[in-house]
Amino acid sequence: MEPAARRRLGDIVVDRGLVTPEQLEAALAAQREHGGRLGEILVELGFITRVALAGVITEQWEELRVTTGAQKAAQLQARRPDTTTAAAAVPSVVEIALRERLEAMTAELAEKDARIAQLDATVAALLARLEPPTAA
Repeated sequence: MEPAARRRLGDIVVDRGLVTPEQLEAALAAQREHGGRLGEILVELGFITRVALAGVITEQWEELRVTTGAQKAAQLQARRPDTTTAAAAVPSVVEIALRERLEAMTAELAEKDARIAQLDATVAALLARLEPPTAA
């Protein structure tokens, strides 16, 4: 299996069992027709939640960070084979700030997704009230 950072989002959500191949095809068709980001289209179509999407994106970013970090470490080691320090393993201030921002955005998405679900339930309940009772 390829690292998440090198795989397409659609492949990841199918591999994780979050959507079926048919649902992915429907989302890709909508993307071709209307444009937009695949993840947002999957959410709009109701195939995945924003929280699930955030999890997949987080997985991609984490894999990219690890892969990029390993490549940079290998390049540094090739240039200076005699220098090995523990400081190289310490995350930078930028990495920490980005990780914190990503976590905050994931939490924000989860809250919004819960609020949308709550509103959907309210709308469904109100619509049910408006529909005339069916005759038995």
